[in-house]
Amino acid sequence: MDGFVHRHTPPGTAPGVLSGRAPVVDEALDFTLVEYTAEECKILVGVEMDECRFHLGKAGRIWIDVAGRANSEMLQTLGTAFNLHPLALEDVFHAHQRSKLDIYGGQGFVVLNDPAYEEGEIRSRQVSVFFGQNYVISFHDHKLDIFKPVRDRLQATGSRLRTFGTDYLVYALIDLVVDRKFPLIESLAAHLEDLEDEALGHPTPTTLTSIHRARRALGIFHRIEWAERETILAVMRPETPFISADTRTYLRDCFDHSIAVLDLLDSYRDMTNGLAEVYLMQASNRMSEVMKTMALITVFFMPLSFLAGIYGMNFDRSVGNMPELGWPYGYAMFWGVAITIVTGLFVWLKRKRWL
Repeated sequence: MDGFVHRHTPPGTAPGVLSGRAPVVDEALDFTLVEYTAEECKILVGVEMDECRFHLGKAGRIWIDVAGRANSEMLQTLGTAFNLHPLALEDVFHAHQRSKLDIYGGQGFVVLNDPAYEEGEIRSRQVSVFFGQNYVISFHDHKLDIFKPVRDRLQATGSRLRTFGTDYLVYALIDLVVDRKFPLIESLAAHLEDLEDEALGHPTPTTLTSIHRARRALGIFHRIEWAERETILAVMRPETPFISADTRTYLRDCFDHSIAVLDLLDSYRDMTNGLAEVYLMQASNRMSEVMKTMALITVFFMPLSFLAGIYGMNFDRSVGNMPELGWPYGYAMFWGVAITIVTGLFVWLKRKRWL
């Protein structure tokens, strides 16, 4: 039945060790089974692993999506049930791998990355895809249902996903992972615009730290996308098994999207470098204004302090060395000299255009 959905209770898991390494935290996995042909599509949500193994042995095209972080014993069980290569399971178990394509006999294995931007940092989230002649098995170590748009397309009658082989499904999954980076870049761009307004308007002591964190996040993001671009290029090669020439045509469009992501990342990395320069320039300008104000205060008050110091030494008038101290208008004369000096300095600074 087209679009039929059936639900079961997801199984639990048990801890274990893979290749002698420390186990990860036990976590229940969510299995979603999609069995489809050109005429119909059946989706089973929350199925058990034994049912997935049963359907995997049937004729037709099968897609099994596994959501959650599996422990080592569960991955060993999955590897035995689905005939997955142990080295590939190592990469699934130890997440945060670099994007790549590996071929193990009659099976392809692709590692992708679906990063998240949280609290000013890029957090890596791995997506792993096994594929063969008539099956696709995907793993993602978070419970977000990121592949729902692909399942919705599979339910549409006449969809290319139904009429084409499983290699087109592999393309659709890769394309979705690549396109999910555009909203992430928009979030980064909005954050950079806020930092730009802050740096130009009212920078704080934490502004430069935020700029450096954004630049570091963009650097990590760029490395992730660069490896992913090379992975897509590897999948497009003629020697890659199970990928038809028609699907390689669609993968070229996916490759173009990855290049567009890299171009955007390069431009925003340049923007963060410019933001750091803007912040430092603003800090320098503020310091220059402070120094200018202090210098003006010094220029105006230094001669006055000099005069006040001379006439404030209280020399004995009888000596006669400072007769103006005894003049009736000596106080007024002092202020006249002071005002004349200040006015002269003001006019001179104006002519020099230092004010």
